[in-house]
This record gives sequence, structure tokens and C-alpha cells, in this order.
Amino acid sequence: MDGPLSGYRVLEVTTTVSGPMAAMVLADQGADVIKIEPPLIGDPARFLGSSREGMSALFGVLNRNKRSLSLDLKDEKDVAIFRKLASTTDIIIENYRPGVVEKLGIDYESLVGDNPGLVYASISGYGPSGPYKNRKVFDPLIQATVGVSHDQGQGTPRNVRTIMFDKVTALTTAQVITAALLRRQKSGRGQHLPISMLDSALYYTWPDLMWSRTLLGDGVQHIGEIGDWFPIFKVKDGHVSIVLVRDDSFELLCVWRNSTLHQDPRFQTFLARQENTAELQEALEALLADVSADEVCENLDAFGIPVARINSLDEVHADAQVQHAGSLVETDHPVIGSMRYPKPPFSFSSEDAFPTRHAPFLGDHTREILTELATDEAEIERLEKRDAANREMLRSLQG
Repeated sequence: MDGPLSGYRVLEVTTTVSGPMAAMVLADQGADVIKIEPPLIGDPARFLGSSREGMSALFGVLNRNKRSLSLDLKDEKDVAIFRKLASTTDIIIENYRPGVVEKLGIDYESLVGDNPGLVYASISGYGPSGPYKNRKVFDPLIQATVGVSHDQGQGTPRNVRTIMFDKVTALTTAQVITAALLRRQKSGRGQHLPISMLDSALYYTWPDLMWSRTLLGDGVQHIGEIGDWFPIFKVKDGHVSIVLVRDDSFELLCVWRNSTLHQDPRFQTFLARQENTAELQEALEALLADVSADEVCENLDAFGIPVARINSLDEVHADAQVQHAGSLVETDHPVIGSMRYPKPPFSFSSEDAFPTRHAPFLGDHTREILTELATDEAEIERLEKRDAANREMLRSLQG
């Protein structure tokens, strides 16, 4: 892809979501991303969630626009190939647990001597030190630590139904990497970038989730939690989200429904509505019980009141604005077939093609990549034979 990162090479030594998504963003912006995976299974996300023909939907989305090379980083010959590749690359992204890359000899300090301009991002759950550094980390654990699981529950803790902080960390990592590349233009040197999911999550959630825990000491005027500002209302054929921060918006809604609810002292002001959220929700749902979601949205849009229909997961692709903007693409992967997923929320040229590559199967680009490195034919054949044996073993395991 001809994007702003065209000409930059990325080695992605990551699995699951945070690292692959960070590299996906760079690939979508034109970088040449080479995904390094261990033999046989590769990235476990290949088998996580809905799948077809041996590749998951999750993997197919997060690993588009990449090339795949399978290396055993516990094998000296494969490590030598990795180090040679690393000497030609601009960026490395890894998300091993702290200390693992040092044991493998592929850490920043081991590579920077041959490549002073290397930008090396290390993603971890809780950071490279501290009491939690060796924890096996999954997104729900970060949700728990930063208070998000508690805040969702209204008395009963629960997790957000998406791996939010894996993706927040991915976007943070991609942005920090491009900032480091900009700094490298001035200094001529790269740097090591340790990035933790914990710090990324706190950075992301703090401004609003923790606004009642930001101002310290006396004299603070509290106005409740932002999560209580936006109730969801049941209507005739579904649910809608209506933002009633402005008093005149609430009055317009009531007048439209021939109601004097806006004159009730419990609801006359925004602060009063926040103090009586449960009663407000019950009263408004009674007013809207015989009105369809589309009719609510059409009328409130006309009044300038913020409103949206609550789409089910099966309705999102058919939403009028999603359709108008062309936000989703439908494409045919050569092996796993028809797919639908979002295009990047950015475009640097009206001629940008997307995607330029479909998500690869393990080791798809071994010969291509190693030929670019001027690797001996015997070495290429060694890895190709291993890739073929791995594919055959996987086929037998999958029945």
C-alpha cells in the first residue's frame, strides 16, 4: 500500500490482539509488516473465535496487509535469520512477558548495535517491573485493575463485552511508534519503547471515568459519574439512547409527547434528573412505549436532540450512516472466503486500495522474505520443508 509509512519495515513478534493490531495500523498506513510466528501453531489467535478453513475471523481482520515468516526463536539458525532481518528493519514490536526476549537474545540491547535507528516497542500487561510483572495478562484483568469492571456493574461488577484495553494499547503503541520515527528523523537514533496495558488503560479512562477522583482536597463540587448521564430507554420495538443534558431538550421531548413531565421538580434541571435517574427512565419509557425507535430518532433529530437507535450486532452493517460512509468493506479471502470488516478510519489518498493483502497462513511468505535477505537456498528449503510439515500436521489435527 502506498501510504505515509511506505518504505518502513516492521517485524511483528506478537500474538493475539495488542501487538497484531498495532502492527495492523502500521500496515494499513503502508508499512511492510513481517509477522514472525513460531512453527506449527503460530499465533494462537489463528484459532480464536469464529473460523473457517483453519483461520479465525479475529486473525483475518488483525493480520491483513502483512507477510508471514515462521521462525523458531529457540533455534540458533532461526535466531540468526531473525537478527539479519532485524538489521534491515525500522521497527520491532514484541509482546512477550518481561524477560523473555532477553533470554532469546532478541531484545533491544542485543540488536541496536547492528541497527542504531531501530525503534523497538515492548508491550506488556503490567510493565517490565513491579509485583505484577510476571502475571499472565488478559484484557479482563486490566479492566479489573483500573476499575472499569466495577464501574459497569451498578452494584454487580462485570466486564465490558469487548477486549477494550488490548485495542487501546494497540492504538497507543502505533501512535508512539510513529512519534519515535519522527524523533529519529531529528536525532538519527531509534529507541526502546516499553508500553504497558495498565498505563495505556489508565491514560485512556482517567479523564472521565475518574473525574471524581482527580481533584484532591476540600472544596470540590461533584456532579455524579458520567456513566449515569446517558440512560438507555426502551421503546415500542427496541431501545434508544437519548442525551438529555440540556433542559430545553428535555422540555422539547416532553412537549412532543404531550406531557408536562418537564415541570416535575424531580426532572426540571439536569442535576435533578441525575439525582432521579431511575424515576426518569421509568417515566420516559412510559411516554415512549407506543413509539418505534425509528420514529423517536426521526422526531428528536428534527428537534436537535441527541439520539441514536441501539443497533444489535446483526444490525450494525445495515445502519444508514455506516452504509452511506462505506465504513465496512466486504472482500473475499482466497482461502477462508467472504469477509466483512471496517476499513481504516483514515485515508491518505483517494486511490488507496484496501486491503492490499489478505491475512496470511503460517509461513506463506518464507521464500519471498528470505530471498530479499539474500539467504542461502539451503536455508530457504529447510524452512519451507518445516512449513510444509507443519501444515500437514495441522490438517491432521483439524480432522
